Amino acid sequence: MKKFIDRRWQARIAKLGLCPLPALLAPLERGKILVFAPHPDDETLGCGGTLALLRQNGCAVKVVFVTDGGGAGGLPDGAVEIRRKEAAAALNVLGVDDMVFLTEPDGGFRNTPKFEAYVFELFRQFQPDWLFLPSVLDYHRDHVAIGQAVLACWQRWDGISRAFFYEIWSPLPATWVVDISGVADLKREAISRYELPLAHCDYLTAGMGLASYRGLYLPGQARPKYAEAFVEAGKREMWGGISNIMLKLRICLEGLIR
Repeated sequence: MKKFIDRRWQARIAKLGLCPLPALLAPLERGKILVFAPHPDDETLGCGGTLALLRQNGCAVKVVFVTDGGGAGGLPDGAVEIRRKEAAAALNVLGVDDMVFLTEPDGGFRNTPKFEAYVFELFRQFQPDWLFLPSVLDYHRDHVAIGQAVLACWQRWDGISRAFFYEIWSPLPATWVVDISGVADLKREAISRYELPLAHCDYLTAGMGLASYRGLYLPGQARPKYAEAFVEAGKREMWGGISNIMLKLRICLEGLIR
């Protein structure tokens, strides 16, 4: 068999760094932080440790729960109210007391002019310094749809801020990590407050396991180490850039899995 070497790819690969790791992101001090969570528990799983650190740094943190959390079936009567109470309890552990509960359908979110108008008005009123949103590479459709909808609004908003994707179901090609080793117990306790979803899936082991894995990116040899990983979005990447690449990859993955 004739050997074939694609020398174009070989040359490109040779130019890669040996092992480029995500940079360490220092939590902001005394800023305004806005978080969009598709469902109650996403905020804690995706960036709970970071939110705890930001609150300890004197930041104002507002969390917006977009869907009602009622699920696509299999949850008991009154699940929406139960999940709201669990969300409040989890955020209380993290030091957050500013939260908004919207009523978009769980599992069926679709972007609308009404939702975009709400996001723009929230940007105008709150003026966030940092924005956290679900990854468009995620496996859950609500996460992808809400992440894309909020990102599109942020890219058109004329405010000065930074936006970060957080990870839940699908790990990110991280550009930043936050060292949450000092607040790992708070993250663990906050996840534990979500008793209803924990009865269906061991999010606690999965969430802390991912944070432990991300701890490999932190400098030093101290153990145990925990981190949360993020990808920073860009204002000028409406038709390109890393967020667009991730969205295209997510759509391709859907076709491969099916």
